[in-house]
Amino acid sequence: MCPALTDPTVSPADWMSAIDGNRLLSAPTLPGSHDTCAYTVDDRLARTQHATLDDQLHHGVRVLDIRCRHERDRFAIHHGGIPLGLTFDDVVRTCSQFLARHPGECIVMSVKDEWPARDCTRTFAATFEWYVRQRADVRWHLAAELPLLQTVRGGIVLLRRFTSDKPLGMDLTAWHDNATFDIDNVAAPFTIQDEFRVPVPISIASKWRAIDSLLDLAPSLCGERWVINFCSGTGMAAPPVVVALGDPQHRGIHEQLAERLASRSETCGTVMLDFCDWKDWRHVHALIDCNWSR
Repeated sequence: MCPALTDPTVSPADWMSAIDGNRLLSAPTLPGSHDTCAYTVDDRLARTQHATLDDQLHHGVRVLDIRCRHERDRFAIHHGGIPLGLTFDDVVRTCSQFLARHPGECIVMSVKDEWPARDCTRTFAATFEWYVRQRADVRWHLAAELPLLQTVRGGIVLLRRFTSDKPLGMDLTAWHDNATFDIDNVAAPFTIQDEFRVPVPISIASKWRAIDSLLDLAPSLCGERWVINFCSGTGMAAPPVVVALGDPQHRGIHEQLAERLASRSETCGTVMLDFCDWKDWRHVHALIDCNWSR
């Protein structure tokens, strides 16, 4: 059994190095961040993180939710229609620098076409491929099948949320809006919970039931499917910070997830968090420790 992160000799920057490389990448419990780069704005409806991308990676986050607007044949990082002041180059550079220092790790990157294109001469997919060609030092994994961890160490694995007329990464374009759903007619099967509409604080309870239900199913699914469970939610009366942390009358998702992980430490699949640095990265580290709890 590998030591958990409670052992001070184990660094969250290198935790994947201790995972058996013969396992499918979908099998370990992977901490992720929802709307990874939405730490640059103070808008309560738009902000989903406090920690920078570099801090997230060094504290153990391995699945990134990168959302782009295609502008003038380049990608600007967005949250909906809100520009976040970062470019796709910024994101890839940070990931590349991290992987150069921690080659036993890998990064999973969901890339989404987030907002209508402006002043472009090519498709979103063509611009993505242009970025891949520009950085020969970055090793992208662009196969459609679930890979073994040993084949993608030191690289970035693409989960594709944009259309392409040829195979390019794992195809998640059949994403359902505000739902729990399966994607089956692709090389890599997925089960995803992304019930993000939380209109008022009392609705947090319904969101938690959706998260908890998929956590129950994850141990039996992760050997054959990639399970992705979004803990994020938002609404005009329940912005992301309220969904995550609650208010005086309603328990937030973070508190309920903490109780769940403390009572039942088992395979969880990929868990996407808002404000992933909560209580000194408590959830990220607890999710990592799930990999050695059995």
